[in-house]
Amino acid sequence: MTGQTIPIANIYYLLCYAWKHIDERNVVRIHELKELNQIYDLLGKVLAEGVLRLFRGGLDRGYIEVGEDLAGIRGKIDVGQTVKRAVRAKGRISCNYEDMTPDVIHNRILRSTLMTLLRCLGMDWRVREAIRRAFSKFSGVSDISLNRRTFQLVQLDRNRRYYWFLLSVCRLIHEQLSVDESSGHTRFSDFTEEQMAKLFEDFVIGFYQHEQIEFKVNGSGRAITWNDDGTSESQRSMIPRMEADVILEAPHRRLILDAKYYSEALSGRFGGKLRSSHLYQLLAYLRNREAKEGVVPKHEGILLYPTVDRPLSIDVRLEGFRVRARSIDLSKDWREIHDAMLSIIS
Repeated sequence: MTGQTIPIANIYYLLCYAWKHIDERNVVRIHELKELNQIYDLLGKVLAEGVLRLFRGGLDRGYIEVGEDLAGIRGKIDVGQTVKRAVRAKGRISCNYEDMTPDVIHNRILRSTLMTLLRCLGMDWRVREAIRRAFSKFSGVSDISLNRRTFQLVQLDRNRRYYWFLLSVCRLIHEQLSVDESSGHTRFSDFTEEQMAKLFEDFVIGFYQHEQIEFKVNGSGRAITWNDDGTSESQRSMIPRMEADVILEAPHRRLILDAKYYSEALSGRFGGKLRSSHLYQLLAYLRNREAKEGVVPKHEGILLYPTVDRPLSIDVRLEGFRVRARSIDLSKDWREIHDAMLSIIS
């Protein structure tokens, strides 16, 4: 199962929850996304519409240091440059001063990402026009080379949620784009199975953090301590880290949920049995966490899969634990997905 089998509009919802930016999902109208067929069209559309909305509210500005030869004094005199380049003889002085400008790193990233998308082959013409309109707004903002380090240099307070959302889009675009060395054209790589698995896991975490209040989600972290009584301190470092995907805790219930993005949830000759490796892993989580956290309330386990060819609903008891396997159909209307996700933990 790949990202392309899920409707583009639903991919957008998955991303918004995974990034913890569900409140920003109204950047685009969902019915417009239903007209698109490719993930790069989705990301281009979201970025272009988001940037245009950004300009309507006012582009962020910041102070940057400028060095310039001036007739008068502004800021601090750069004595070294004044002497080195002999500008004094020309009636000028080298000065360093701070100037308020839109040419800050987060705006540079937005502009450079839009410019990169304009070179991308196969993009929907309507999306390309929206990108072109957004790109034309960035007068006074320079280009920047996009790499992982560039995104790490951004310093914005957490109240700038809208900017962080658009920068998340830019980061994903950067990660998925590659340049053909011979032609210079930019191509967008489809999501890999590994990336979709991570997106599915992050979506599940973000969804339950945002859409329900009964449980605390990953309140004390996802790490589960091994029941390693009797192991010498010198040998404990040899035990691998154990971490669940999602832990939901309430006074009356404790759930450990493992999100499994697999094309086939069931194994066996006729695809009729739960995968043993998935059960072993979940049982290890349940046994070890209960040994450390206590047996009241009893822990429950959930294996959550995307629906492929048929829905999955299995309830068993193993070693005293209630274990359920459920599937969620990511091709459905989003309201159905929303209700189904809540019913899984109800």
